[in-house]
Amino acid sequence: MFKKKIKLIKRFKEITLTLSKLGFYNIYEYFKLLLGLEVEPGAKPRKIREALEKLGPSFIKLGQILSTRPDIVPVYIIDELIKLQDRVAPIDFKIIEETLRRNYGNRLEDIFSYIDPNPLASASISQVHVGYLKTGEKVAVKVRRPNLEEIIELDSELMYMVVDFLERHFEGVKDFNLKGVIHQFKRTTLQEADFSIEAQNIKIFQENFKNYPGFKVPNCFFDISTSEILITEFIEGTKISDVETLKKKGLDPVDIAIRLTDAYFKMVFKDGIYHADPHPGNLFVLDDGTIVAVDFGMIAFLSKTKMKYFFDYIIAVTTLDLNLAIQFYEGFNMFTPKTDFANFEADLQFFLEKYHNKRLDEINLREMIEDIIGFIRENHLKLPNDIAYLGKAALNLEGTVRKLHPTFNPTERLKNFIGVSTKDYIKEKAAEIRDAAELAFYLIFKIENLYRLLIRERTTFQIVFKDIEELQKFYKYQTGKIALAIIFVGMLASSALFYSAGKETLGITVLVISVIVGLISFYRVFRF
Repeated sequence: MFKKKIKLIKRFKEITLTLSKLGFYNIYEYFKLLLGLEVEPGAKPRKIREALEKLGPSFIKLGQILSTRPDIVPVYIIDELIKLQDRVAPIDFKIIEETLRRNYGNRLEDIFSYIDPNPLASASISQVHVGYLKTGEKVAVKVRRPNLEEIIELDSELMYMVVDFLERHFEGVKDFNLKGVIHQFKRTTLQEADFSIEAQNIKIFQENFKNYPGFKVPNCFFDISTSEILITEFIEGTKISDVETLKKKGLDPVDIAIRLTDAYFKMVFKDGIYHADPHPGNLFVLDDGTIVAVDFGMIAFLSKTKMKYFFDYIIAVTTLDLNLAIQFYEGFNMFTPKTDFANFEADLQFFLEKYHNKRLDEINLREMIEDIIGFIRENHLKLPNDIAYLGKAALNLEGTVRKLHPTFNPTERLKNFIGVSTKDYIKEKAAEIRDAAELAFYLIFKIENLYRLLIRERTTFQIVFKDIEELQKFYKYQTGKIALAIIFVGMLASSALFYSAGKETLGITVLVISVIVGLISFYRVFRF
């Protein structure tokens, strides 16, 4: 316990010295800047980024998490935090060799013929070296930094102490739930530091893209990878942001931007699992134009339920359905005690009307995300991790494709995937309706059998007949409603598919007919 306190004091001293060297004399002013509160002139967002980079692995990761939290951090700070460079001073190869020896023992020489002692890259969690296996393959050897868990534990405890102090002495700090941010930082960083988890992630993405042309996930050598060491094939490619080199190799940056966007939307809207950090350092292009993604330590999920909320929200924007849009915020549990519901509804109506008449290719992704961020902050909404990670990934993707082609708009490609995913969703719901209809018809069949049986039992017929007739009537009524739902969903789906295929006139015609059929069916079902 005493040793731990000494370590905490030493680490706290390091932090304060680093901050003072960077000009952080009034710490609270910078804290207020970070949270978007009023500040004195001269406080610079760039200095916050530089400080986090200097403070080392834990604070770099904390900054990356804060860059996904527009409900806490203002946009102009997020723009700076997104630039966080996950590069730190390399560690001596002797330390790397100790980790290799601890994991492989005497097998080390049997596995590798050579490992370059000069690091290819040195990041907050790991260091990467080029290696050659005895079997001849050139590989990337990713080795976890030593004592990483201890550093994370130490820094997170210091962060908790600072937040405790701020919550006790400054009003309103508790509203930001900074302890929740620290908890998220600690959990995600420890997960990212476990390379056995990353190996499993690679396996999932390889399966998802095994028959997908033009996009590749590097092979992983699972049998020689551990929780501390990850061995993957070495990628000989061009960094995706190096546009001039790509052009010299005869590759079309616009085509690459389109294929990258398509692959990413596939991850999100079809697979429900996506790379959470698609910045240029994690994306390469092979000489044949194949895009390769690396570093699967940070991934995120979008469940079918959450995907449904996104689809409903898109429908709400296109139909100006305020109640359906509100269900999105309820579904993600975003309301807080400070949310003024009247203001929320008014702001949401304004947002829906702003984007209602815009085609997808007219929507600027960054502008829309900034509008959503402003909406969340002004209405004191909580930002769930699902949306936070997706928002950060979308901004990273947008920044990457803009480097490839400055006028390319990723939302142009969105309609292709919304259409496919919505069809799957409608099929799923249609199957549920069909099952319900089959059950209703089965029950009616059983009631009719019971009715025939009661006819034969003359003594009870007159007593039971009336109830059975009412029950039959009730089930016919229920079946009518189900039939109405099937007709309406089917025609609505057809209308949506015609419209997304560019046949707007046919789509609108089918929509009008579906409404008329729906009204007639409604009258006939409910007339009884």
